Amino acid sequence: MLASLKKNLTTTLLLVILGVTDAYLLSHPNLIGRIGVLIYQHDYLKTFPRALATVFLVVGTSLAICEVIRWQARPRVAVGWYLMLFVLGLSLFAYVYVTFSSFTYRLTGKAFIYGAHLLPILLIGLFGRYLIMAIFEARKQPEV
Repeated sequence: MLASLKKNLTTTLLLVILGVTDAYLLSHPNLIGRIGVLIYQHDYLKTFPRALATVFLVVGTSLAICEVIRWQARPRVAVGWYLMLFVLGLSLFAYVYVTFSSFTYRLTGKAFIYGAHLLPILLIGLFGRYLIMAIFEARKQPEV
């Protein structure tokens, strides 16, 4: 996995920058958002280090799953897995969009709302990148 990250340094750097930005946005809701974080016991978003750990845990786990699929599965099978993960990311984004469109969540502040939307977008981009790589890899291999 580290070899893949070193090979694509710009992609890795972009992922890190967007992850830090997402954690910053999630850890800075307005006053109403802070009350909501306390009431609903979202301890993982209270401070920037906790939000950063949460975001990197989600993104890191997703990246590890993608790398395991890339190593273990044949390219045509990997396309199916990545497509499933991509659709999962899209449905997570749709869920966040619908949830944060409600009146209550609209009061939590723009930074918090943008942060909530950025995490599924990160996952969609990650899964989409691996999906495209798997499609090109599957096209290279002769059909059986």
